[in-house]
Amino acid sequence: MTPGALLVIDIGGTNIKIGYSLGGVPHRYNRLFSTEALRQGDPVDALVRMIAEVRAETGLAPDYLVATVPGFLDRDMDRVLFAGNVLTLNGRRLASELSAALSLPVLLERDSVLALMGETAAGACQGVDNVLGIYFGTGVGAAYLDHGVPFRGTGWALEIGHIPFRTQGRKLDGLKTDCLETYVSGRALSLIAGAHDTPIRRIFIAAAEQPETELGHSVADFIRDMAIAVALAETLFSAGTILLGGGVCEIADFPRERLAALIEEKAPFQQTGRRMDLRWAQLGWRSTLYGASLAVAARSGRAAA
Repeated sequence: MTPGALLVIDIGGTNIKIGYSLGGVPHRYNRLFSTEALRQGDPVDALVRMIAEVRAETGLAPDYLVATVPGFLDRDMDRVLFAGNVLTLNGRRLASELSAALSLPVLLERDSVLALMGETAAGACQGVDNVLGIYFGTGVGAAYLDHGVPFRGTGWALEIGHIPFRTQGRKLDGLKTDCLETYVSGRALSLIAGAHDTPIRRIFIAAAEQPETELGHSVADFIRDMAIAVALAETLFSAGTILLGGGVCEIADFPRERLAALIEEKAPFQQTGRRMDLRWAQLGWRSTLYGASLAVAARSGRAAA
C-alpha cells in the first residue's frame, strides 16, 4: 500500500526539519526549526506548535505523522529511552502523546533507519539488499537493513554513538564519558574548530593546508577515529554495502578518499578477500521523506497480516 499524505518530522540534535511525502513522493515544501525549542519547555507542545505553523503555511492536512528520534527507542517504538542531544525527550511516550494531541496516527522511528531506507529506495543504495549506514552529524547514528528490514535487537540496536571508545576522558553534555560521539561527532568537531579559532565550515580546508600543525593532527585523528568506528561496525555486521552520510561528511573538502582508504585498511576486507563497497549518501534529509513512506507501508502491511 502506498501511503497518502505524510507529515514527516526529522528531529536532529541541531535542527528539526519538517516536510511532506505525498503518495510516496517528497513534496517540494520543507521548513526548518531550531531543536533548541524542544529544550526550553515541553517538547511535545513545541512540536505541536511547529506542526500548526506548517499546516497553516501549506494548507495540507496529513493522514499520518512520521517522526524521527536521534536516540534510543523502547521496543514498543513509542517511549524515548534516551536522546543524548535532546534530553527533554527522555522518558516521553512521544508517538502516543503526539497522536493524542493531533488526532493523527503517529509512527516513531530512529532517524538513521528512515534515512537508510530512503537511500535504498531512491538514493545511493537502490537495489542493495544488505547495507550498513552510518551518519556522522551532530551525533553519530547507524542502521543496518537486511532486505529492507531493519535490525533492532531489543529495540535500540546500532546506537553506535554511545559505544565505549578510547580512554582520554572526553566529555560532552548528555553523554557518557569516552563514548564514540565524544570523539567523532559534529559536536566534537566543533570543539576542535573552536580550539583552533577556525570556522567549522573550513576546518578540513585549513587542516589540508596545514597538515603538520596541531589542527592538522587533530583532524587527522578525527578521521582515523571515524574509520575505526566504521570498520568496527562492518566487522560486526559483515554488510555487503556501507553507506556514509551526515552533516560532517558534507563539510567542504571532507577527505572522503582518505577515510575510505583507512576503512579498507582497518576492516577485514583483505583477510576475507571481499571487495569493499563504500557509498556516500545522495539525498540529504530528503532520504527521510522516502524512508517514511516505506516505513508506513511496512507497518500497514504488518497490521493487515
